[in-house]
Amino acid sequence: MKKIVLISPLPPPVGGIASWTVNILEYFKNYSNDKYVLEHLNNAMQLRSITSTSKLSRIYYGIINFLLFYRKLVKKLLQKPDLCHFTSSASLGLFKDVFFILTCRIFNIKTVIHYRFGRIPDLYLIKNWEWKTLQFVNKMSTFVVVLDKKSLDILNKYHKHVSLIENPVSSKLIDFKKVTVKTERNAIVFVGHVTKKKGIYEFFEATKNLHNKYKLEIVGPYENEVKEYLLEKYNRYDKQIVFYGAMSNEMVYNKMINSTLLVLPSYTEGFPNVIIEGMALGCGIIATDVGAIPDMLGENRGVLISPRNADQLRDAIHKLLFNESIRNEFSLNAESYALANYTMGNIVKKLEFIWTYENTK
Repeated sequence: MKKIVLISPLPPPVGGIASWTVNILEYFKNYSNDKYVLEHLNNAMQLRSITSTSKLSRIYYGIINFLLFYRKLVKKLLQKPDLCHFTSSASLGLFKDVFFILTCRIFNIKTVIHYRFGRIPDLYLIKNWEWKTLQFVNKMSTFVVVLDKKSLDILNKYHKHVSLIENPVSSKLIDFKKVTVKTERNAIVFVGHVTKKKGIYEFFEATKNLHNKYKLEIVGPYENEVKEYLLEKYNRYDKQIVFYGAMSNEMVYNKMINSTLLVLPSYTEGFPNVIIEGMALGCGIIATDVGAIPDMLGENRGVLISPRNADQLRDAIHKLLFNESIRNEFSLNAESYALANYTMGNIVKKLEFIWTYENTK
């Protein structure tokens, strides 16, 4: 029986990769395969706030976390696993990926590098240091996993074993749907880290002139100065604005399923969990056309807009808000697609194909 080590973060802090890890490990509490055993090694970022955007802070705490984690990794490698599956958000983290994967090669252990971001097509065009480092990581890795079709097409030019594996709908969400009746409120919901890169400023700009019967609900961790700035600037429009901060999964699902619209105007994404969850819950969704989102919301499953464009976002909000038939059509399309294609069982089968693959020459 093979030994597979999944190396990925767990909360805290809350984040997209950490939520994916929780969903995978939760599934494996009641699932097993006689071909392998799955172990987990937590490499979550400690000490630094996940909403901090300081590059100096990222470098400083990145080095500290690297040193703390590397000892754990070597200890695990001494137990001779057959394969290590690394998750990566790229950027400066690629330098850690290089070091970790080279260490696995020294121990003669196969590796998976699982990219959890959607900027590979952009990097391919500019071919900067990040692209070159990513290419080196790919060359050193046995398998490469991406989240969207564009990235798959690009990396297939350079590597034999590239796979597209989407994020799954969590089992907890399926259980929540079974016992919950949707009661739509006049609420427009934003779910995510409340930062510039998540498009929070465009969100407020696009909704500033909406009738005050529509409540703006902001769900996710935030820095106080960002909240204070937004409230000071936009409260004069006599709006109902509520910042909830981080919430439990069930509370987030409840906000989403009862919303009129779910909006994610991010500048960059991979395969965002909030979109999968919104689709599975039958939300009317507006999101930017970045990462895997066009794959997810194409064919009338949602409305796509350009990032950093408050005007497009405002028009999209008006399109769905005041056209109930279109909103219902898109939400039903999204719900049926998510529940047919993003089930946990389907996603685990794709992971297992890699984990149990033999011929890597």
